[in-house]
Amino acid sequence: MTQKKKGLPALFSRLRAYAGTPSALRLLIWCVTTVLCACLFCLAISPVRYDLRVGMVPNVTIAATKDVVDQAATEKSRAAAAAAVSPTYMYQEGVSETVLQSLEQVFSQLKAVRQYGDTLPDMSENRVFTPDELAYAQSMLTLISLRDYQITTLLHTSVEDLDALYSSMYTVTQNTMNGHVTQGQESAAVQSILQIIGFRVNPSLLQNIALPVLNACVQANMVVDQESTDAAREQAKEAVDPVIYKQGQNIVVKGEGRITQGQIEMLSALGLLSHEGVDVNMYLGGALLVTLVMLCMLLVLHHKQFEAYGDTVKTLLTGIVFVLTLALCVLCRLINPYFMPVALAALLLTALCGVNTALVAGVALSLLASSISAGGNEAYVEQMVLSGVSGISACVIAACMMNGHSSRLRALLTGLAMCASSFLVVWAYGLMTSSEISGILPYAFWITGGTAVGTVLFLALQPLFETVFNLPTPLKLLELSNPNQPLLRRLLLEAPGTYHHSIIVANLAEASAEAIGANPLLARVGGYYHDVGKLKRPLYFKENQMNDANAHDHTDPQVSAAIVTAHVRDGVAMARQYRLPQAVVSIIAEHHGDTPVMFFYHKALQQANGRPVNIDDFRYDGHPPRTKEAAIVMLCDTIEAAVRTMKTPTPEDIENFIVKLVRGKLEDGQLSDSPLTLQDIDRICSACTTVLVGVFHERIEYPDMPAAQRTHVPSEAEKEQEQAAELQQEEDGAPPLIVPEPTPEPVHVVEPEKISVAEPEPEPEKTGALPLVAPPPAAAPVPIDDLLSLQEMGDASLPVDEAMLPDALLKKTDASAEKDGDTL
Repeated sequence: MTQKKKGLPALFSRLRAYAGTPSALRLLIWCVTTVLCACLFCLAISPVRYDLRVGMVPNVTIAATKDVVDQAATEKSRAAAAAAVSPTYMYQEGVSETVLQSLEQVFSQLKAVRQYGDTLPDMSENRVFTPDELAYAQSMLTLISLRDYQITTLLHTSVEDLDALYSSMYTVTQNTMNGHVTQGQESAAVQSILQIIGFRVNPSLLQNIALPVLNACVQANMVVDQESTDAAREQAKEAVDPVIYKQGQNIVVKGEGRITQGQIEMLSALGLLSHEGVDVNMYLGGALLVTLVMLCMLLVLHHKQFEAYGDTVKTLLTGIVFVLTLALCVLCRLINPYFMPVALAALLLTALCGVNTALVAGVALSLLASSISAGGNEAYVEQMVLSGVSGISACVIAACMMNGHSSRLRALLTGLAMCASSFLVVWAYGLMTSSEISGILPYAFWITGGTAVGTVLFLALQPLFETVFNLPTPLKLLELSNPNQPLLRRLLLEAPGTYHHSIIVANLAEASAEAIGANPLLARVGGYYHDVGKLKRPLYFKENQMNDANAHDHTDPQVSAAIVTAHVRDGVAMARQYRLPQAVVSIIAEHHGDTPVMFFYHKALQQANGRPVNIDDFRYDGHPPRTKEAAIVMLCDTIEAAVRTMKTPTPEDIENFIVKLVRGKLEDGQLSDSPLTLQDIDRICSACTTVLVGVFHERIEYPDMPAAQRTHVPSEAEKEQEQAAELQQEEDGAPPLIVPEPTPEPVHVVEPEKISVAEPEPEPEKTGALPLVAPPPAAAPVPIDDLLSLQEMGDASLPVDEAMLPDALLKKTDASAEKDGDTL
């Protein structure tokens, strides 16, 4: 008892702890979805009920909603079959001896009565006996009962005739009983004995004495075996097939005859009578079917880890779409059993959740819809087959064609393909089962119409679901990738360096996502928006500065690290303010993980003079990437920022450098929570190398024209006209227009093969020549740890005014980090 008391509170404690988890919420969503679908399914299969009585003339034709037994007709057929079974007989020993002994005793009493007659006075053939005499003679007969006329015949019979009768009857009876006297055939045996002895016996004595004596003595020696007979009759009853009205067969027909008790019993068993109970079994079966279908769908989603299993929003969306589509199928069934938009669920779930979830849910919904088409007062296997097969084919086509595409034109093409598929399915069924194709065409048009309605509803509902749930659908991501989006527009105008950096990161991320089979559109949009937090303080990041001043040179390293790491929290806040999808917000929050800003950490170590420095004060307060797209953006951000520091890189240098950068992220544990494999990482490195080699490709250095050959100095008006013409032709995509200079001397043309790529010597100061700018001296080699964090450093060019910085950045504590941090 003590263990039970301890176990129950522990169990309740675990249940309470589980109730607050996302997994419990998703389980609750599935349970509510199942209950709602079961209610809709039972409502769809609920039949119309009628008020009918025995003897009424039916005013409506009622068909069986399922197979039902006509109990009255069945019992009548079984009773007839049992009555037709012959009884089983068995021979009973000792019956013959009993019959002969009884015959002997009866004749003894008859002889006694005859002797009594001899004692009466005035005995003659015509003597009339008094009632007292007859009564006394009757009292002497205890084994047989004779009437008065029979006793009179006995009293007038002579002793010799009576003995002769006894002798004859005994012999014939003995012979008869040695054979088989069947039970129920005793009278036949008596008649047989009378026929044998009749030619030797007086007719009056034969009828009045012999017949009653034989009736009283003769017994059957072949009696009925009641147990065997009953068994045979039960077997005969069981052999009779019940009278069954098949599903769809008319039980009563309007205006034909009167309703019988058997018809009332069948209608009552089907739950079609308003004054009788409902058919509970039908509703239990419907609820069980829905539960099994939903359970199978959940098991498939869990086993394959499809999109709608581990994501609460997608789970809720799947449940809503499933219930909504099933409800529309129930409503459309009122118009026609074939007119059901089953494909709507597959279209919506493909666009909103994913192709795998759409396929599983589409097949499950097709099964339920086909069962709905067979519910109610009419049910046919034909309807189930056509609805089920056409629904499954339409859902498969919808999932395959809409995977990764959300354009309206694509949706229309998918709708046309689904309609054609549904029509061909019904047409094929008609070719197999019917000699007249015209009879199947109405079904084909109804099913095609339901598919078309599903396509139209998809076009209307998809934007609504995208807006309400803020989902990263392809269409939504395409809208976010538009440069005119508010955040991207602000990034271009307020932080142009960050904007161009984000463009390159987006290109790298898209190529990497395509290489490993991730979502390239989501990776591209994540690359666009990953650094939007820098909009809060754009001039504190090197790419947005226009001079060589670095504010971080005169700032405390911890404050600098706080400034740099704050752009992640600021980016998450801006993303939520502008209602970016959660998938994009997660990329913003995770694109640095919890990596430390090594540049400022090393700077702090140098300034600490041996005092310990906590590296956690220099870390980003985010979580390492948990999706492929977030991990890709992290790697591409690191790669782009680091490769920009390379001087005249070769393809081999770029590739080796990328591998070192990615290996550093791996060793730091930033990819431990992501689903990337080592093969994926190799492909990402190859894709980034290909893109960056194209970015840093070599160009031919064109020499300046010597000033001595310039015979004409254009005026300001001519310069403006020439610039306007070049700008216009650049916008039109045409090569720049060269305005010929009015010079009397021919222009010296330099052949391409004679162009030297060597840097020309600077000309002495002459009018109109552009001065040559000497390149800055090469920087000292940067340690690999610093290269891994260059994109985090965000070198500033302006002095840091600490009064401009928020207190949260100057005094960074765990509490403020948790308050301002990203919650994923």
